Amino acid sequence: MDGIDLILKLRSLGVRAPVLILSARRSVDDRVRGLEQGGDDYLTKPFALAELLARLRNLVRRNTPATAEATKLRVRDLELDLFRREATRAGQTLQLTPQEFVLLEYLCRNVGRVVTRSMILEEVWGMRIQPDTNVVDVHIYRLRGKVDGKGQEPLIRTMRGVGYAINDK
Repeated sequence: MDGIDLILKLRSLGVRAPVLILSARRSVDDRVRGLEQGGDDYLTKPFALAELLARLRNLVRRNTPATAEATKLRVRDLELDLFRREATRAGQTLQLTPQEFVLLEYLCRNVGRVVTRSMILEEVWGMRIQPDTNVVDVHIYRLRGKVDGKGQEPLIRTMRGVGYAINDK
């Protein structure tokens, strides 16, 4: 059975999981057929890993119910509205760049866990960069200046030599 037959079989059984077709078939007819037969996205070989990961994240995002709770992340007095792409701390709006927002979202999704620089580079920037780069450290520094304002208990914690974490206590 080929991939299209498999998709048709799964759909006939009621399986509604998102499907990303990875194929060497590049013609428009093949791509249209794959999408019309139940595929949610189509990527031709060869492909870049960063693009594959971005498409997978997009499929998951599109297939997650958009309830009010599913679009908000909270860590203590920090709130991220994922739909509006806004962040507030103690009721005050934080002026974040798009990249800072994605970084903060990643940290909040991993609350209580230490994330390494390599993990951040791969998940936030979608690429692997030499681990000796300071791009993560610079962005964390700027983000910390906006999130951990004067008089507020710091949320962003540095684990020296390991990575970063968001304090949830």
